[in-house]
Amino acid sequence: MSREEWLRLRKSGIGGSDAGAVCGLNPYASPMSVFRDKVSEGVEAEDNESMRQGRDLEGYVARRFMEATGLKVRRSNQMYRSQEHPFMIADVDRIVVGENAGLECKTPSPTAPASGRPGKSRPII
Repeated sequence: MSREEWLRLRKSGIGGSDAGAVCGLNPYASPMSVFRDKVSEGVEAEDNESMRQGRDLEGYVARRFMEATGLKVRRSNQMYRSQEHPFMIADVDRIVVGENAGLECKTPSPTAPASGRPGKSRPII
């Protein structure tokens, strides 16, 4: 699916990034910004260098995960929706083969605050 189609599909529910913002745990978004995004007509195709680097490094993170754990992962290429709670959606980076698990490939800046809390840096692994 195209990026615009994917962005439109994201507007149909609450995903992990949205949930963090709604709970006040995302330093880059607020509950009100999530609400405005979900009820607006257009799609906001925000992109920046950090987001691009995160996408570019997903494959590397997945390979390192497989090396470190011995587990195999594959691309998912679909959006998931809870049958019990249809407003809940998920778009995981990889699926762990043979497990009921997904892999979210994150590449945070080593100097970025952890969970938006000033003074707390993320661990470097």
